[in-house]
Amino acid sequence: MSEEGNPKSDSQRPWLERIIKPEKAHGNLDDAETDLRELREIQAHREWVIDGLRAHIGNTEADLERALERSSGLEEHVENLERIEAKLRDHISKLSEHIDNLESDATRREAYLAEVEAHVVNLERRVRQRPVDFDADGIFPRSRFPRLHKLFQLGEEIRAARPDLAKRFPADRAADFWYWLLWHGTTSYPEVEKQRYPEPDAFLRTRVVGHEMDPEQYRQSGLVNAWTLDGCLRDAGFDPLEGGRVLDFGVGCGRILEYFALYSDRCEFTGADVDAEAIDWCRGNLDFASFEALSSQPPSPFPDEHFDAIYTFSVFSHLPDDLQRAWLEELFRISKPGASLVLTVQGRRVAQAVLDGSWSGAFPDAKTLRKAMPKLDRDGFLFFPYGRLPYSSAENRRLDETLDPERYGSTFILEPFVRANWSDLFEVVHYRSAPDDWQDVVVLRRP
Repeated sequence: MSEEGNPKSDSQRPWLERIIKPEKAHGNLDDAETDLRELREIQAHREWVIDGLRAHIGNTEADLERALERSSGLEEHVENLERIEAKLRDHISKLSEHIDNLESDATRREAYLAEVEAHVVNLERRVRQRPVDFDADGIFPRSRFPRLHKLFQLGEEIRAARPDLAKRFPADRAADFWYWLLWHGTTSYPEVEKQRYPEPDAFLRTRVVGHEMDPEQYRQSGLVNAWTLDGCLRDAGFDPLEGGRVLDFGVGCGRILEYFALYSDRCEFTGADVDAEAIDWCRGNLDFASFEALSSQPPSPFPDEHFDAIYTFSVFSHLPDDLQRAWLEELFRISKPGASLVLTVQGRRVAQAVLDGSWSGAFPDAKTLRKAMPKLDRDGFLFFPYGRLPYSSAENRRLDETLDPERYGSTFILEPFVRANWSDLFEVVHYRSAPDDWQDVVVLRRP
């Protein structure tokens, strides 16, 4: 190409001239080497810049890829949000429809609540009002037992002096007034407290309830349990007003039996227990009943088909399966055909109290019971021997040493077990789950 066709000829490029003809451009070789080093530096710088640009381009491409991935993720997230929004709109629509239905059913709900309230009132009447009409001229019977006779007289006088009580407890509600007199009347009327049967010593109370309890709590607990057992005996067909022989099996020192004294002019009461000291205390303090000491296993001293009614509170809550069966067969033997029986057992309510820690001093502890719960759910029965109990009193330690530590403990029983294993002896009339928010109550009848 000619110089005219070349925008810049070689002669116009001094650096090229210096490279090709260094001897003309420079006076010596040193100047040429200097120029060569400069060129090499320029070339190195160009390569460094190019490498930097390549790295930048690579970073930019990586950023672009991440941006694309992020964009894809955002699109997916938006789709999820749209789906959630659709579900929320659908849920809001259903809630709105449900609210509309609730508003339209207000009258029906009010009627249902009124029905529930009426049911509660009926239950209250059934549990708390026992039609008991003893005498036309009074609310209590005339007792042949001096202490009871005076206590009944005091009750009549208090009721006569209080029109509100006379209205609240008419003559056919003697049981209701008996409950009120022994719960509330002892506080308002000291003479009532003085006329009651004496309270047992602290060590005897501990044996009965399993822990220390003050006298007032002890008595009130007995009254609540007696009230429940009274109603359950009636459910099974036994009316104390019609009379009959009644056994308190596991009487202790009469914590519950004391309140059945209301029927002592109609019924013949007997208390039985393996605790000979408690039986001696009952013989010396409760004059309206007779008492018998039992051995740790059957037979009892009672004749065949002797009792019209038997109740036992928290006895079958402490026995292993085989000993339970032996005593059930014994109760069958000594009960009359058609007799009513009421027994309490530790069911799910007590088990739950152990598991959630609301029962202080529970045996077994929550961890042990929780591990055994699958077996209880499967078999309906669990027994945990006590071993030797840590009683604080010498009297109770002495009693504990006479008991077999492997044959007395904490027993849990569920309704299916009762119906499967007791029905060959007794008809299961009712199984009441924790009516007093503690033990379950099994209502039986001998065929």
